[in-house]
Amino acid sequence: MGLSALNICMTVPYSTVPPWTFEDLGLLEEKQKTRCLLDSKRGALEEMTASMMMLRLCGLLLICSSLIDSKLDIISGDPDIQVGQETLLLCKADSEGDFSWLKDDEEIDEDRHVVEKIDESSSKLILKNVELDDAGNYTCVFENDQGQRKITYQIYVYQTPDFGDTSVYHEFLVNQTVEIPCEVSGQPAVEILWFRNDSIINDDGRGNLRILSDKSLQISGIQQEDSGTYTCVSRIKGRPTERELQISVDVNEPPTVLIDQDTKRVLAGPDTTVSITCRVKGVPRPNISWTLPSTSDESRHKYSSDKSELTISAVTRRDFGKYVCKATNKIGEDSDTFTLDVSVF
Repeated sequence: MGLSALNICMTVPYSTVPPWTFEDLGLLEEKQKTRCLLDSKRGALEEMTASMMMLRLCGLLLICSSLIDSKLDIISGDPDIQVGQETLLLCKADSEGDFSWLKDDEEIDEDRHVVEKIDESSSKLILKNVELDDAGNYTCVFENDQGQRKITYQIYVYQTPDFGDTSVYHEFLVNQTVEIPCEVSGQPAVEILWFRNDSIINDDGRGNLRILSDKSLQISGIQQEDSGTYTCVSRIKGRPTERELQISVDVNEPPTVLIDQDTKRVLAGPDTTVSITCRVKGVPRPNISWTLPSTSDESRHKYSSDKSELTISAVTRRDFGKYVCKATNKIGEDSDTFTLDVSVF
């Protein structure tokens, strides 16, 4: 390039030269040669500088590429491990090298756990019979000629929530304020939630439901509509591990008895029929019984299936008297009286 540039640079048509002396022309030619040589050297230097920069850039790109392409992974199952179980951590590199394992930046206790190099690009850590203090950050350290790389995997260890002797069935008397306990053990910290009909129970001060400081559920002035199934959910705080316990609640109510009429007057006769309806409430369902006048003929008496209605056909004078309907359950009993007044022509 230097000669060609110089030749081009030196090509000056004499026809364009002004009428100077030959001495002047010689001086001008020497200056022109010097200028062309300087321009040629400058161009070569610039080309060399550009080439060096390109090589340096390529080197940086190769280094970055090797860092980006290099991979180190830990392969494992569920990070939440139950006390007493065993779990495996597999560390895999994309090249050959040496491995070591750390737990919370300290060496692994190889008296309890197993560290084993599978091949030149992988190593495994087996945590055996895990305890609560085995929870933490486990780091796989990989080292070769290119340097050192690390990757960390977090393990959570929990003790399954246990409801112990928590009762799953409760009976309460209507109108009382009651408490339903949910006793749970578990580690780390356990939080308790209450649900009814798949909806969470919020202690927002509204309604008759409250969650007490010991996580028992309180129901104020309990009614029949509060009967049903409540679910106590125990959850390891901040983790997806949970268990639930369904608790059934029955609300008992003593019997109440009501007969619509106190007294009824009728004329005796073969076509006269009297029905006495005994309205009964109570939980559990009360048993109904009747006390009749001693003179009444029970062969003409007919009861409904639950004995809440008594029908007397072909009423006679002997049916006169008091009829007592009595309802009984395990909570208590109640009764009401009906008087039948029978006239004869």
